[in-house]
Amino acid sequence: MTSKKVVTKKSMIFRIVFITVLIVSGALLNQFNIGTNELFGYSTVGNYLIFIGFVMVLVTTITYFTKREKIIDERMEMLRNKTMTLTFTVFIFAAFALIIWDGIWPITMRYSIFISYAVCTMLLFYGIAYKVLERRY
Repeated sequence: MTSKKVVTKKSMIFRIVFITVLIVSGALLNQFNIGTNELFGYSTVGNYLIFIGFVMVLVTTITYFTKREKIIDERMEMLRNKTMTLTFTVFIFAAFALIIWDGIWPITMRYSIFISYAVCTMLLFYGIAYKVLERRY
């Protein structure tokens, strides 16, 4: 079993590389005027990528300095697996319902906004399902 510090440093390096890629690609998109459409309230796609990069810098810094040992037992693994299974099942049924709904009444929302709502809904459902299953088991 590897120590937590090695795993933390390895994941930190991947995060820093990803943050750098986001910020540099955002700056390049702004420099060459690519993606000048509005995206999630930002004037360009490059500004959005730069913003997400800096938010990731803050989150990575906070998680690195407030790291604590986590005890993961069989109960926690069972909760995680049941929650992931439930979330995936609900996602498949919701996707099927959306396909039917789109066939009856076309969805007239921008694709980027629609996907962001779908991802946020999945994360919210996962959090709620985890808390409900945690109380149950």
